Amino acid sequence: MKAVRLISLISRVFLMITLGLGLFFWIAQIPVLSGLLALLVQIHFTSIHEGFGSIGVLGLLILGVVAVFTKGSRRLGVSSMIYALVVPAFGMSQPLLQVLTGGWFWLIQIAHLLVGVGAMMLALRIGKRYQQIKLKEQGVTAEKPLVIFQPEETL
Repeated sequence: MKAVRLISLISRVFLMITLGLGLFFWIAQIPVLSGLLALLVQIHFTSIHEGFGSIGVLGLLILGVVAVFTKGSRRLGVSSMIYALVVPAFGMSQPLLQVLTGGWFWLIQIAHLLVGVGAMMLALRIGKRYQQIKLKEQGVTAEKPLVIFQPEETL
């Protein structure tokens, strides 16, 4: 259970970093900040963004595989595995979509942003669902609080 929680956390953190990098690149495209955009292009900023996103999506894919083999979350696992394939396909098609859509490219960028946020939420949902299933298997219910430390009573 700890491994799934850790993978979920790592995946969400990397996807959040990817989101921040994407927003930073988006802001750098403002005409006033053209010098910043030139610097970002020189340091291959999009490759850094893609690298962090790939690690986050790989975590989502691993979580999907775990969920497929967990009774009670198989559909969630299959949908997350499909989603983990859609996210990089959508991201890698950005240059082609920019050429095709012209001035409407901002709609594609917003859709790309929403797909990334969806990946983060799916990783969170799988982690929480897995934890609920495992706690239920152990006999822990919502009514009984999980007590980790109980101080001794003083006389």
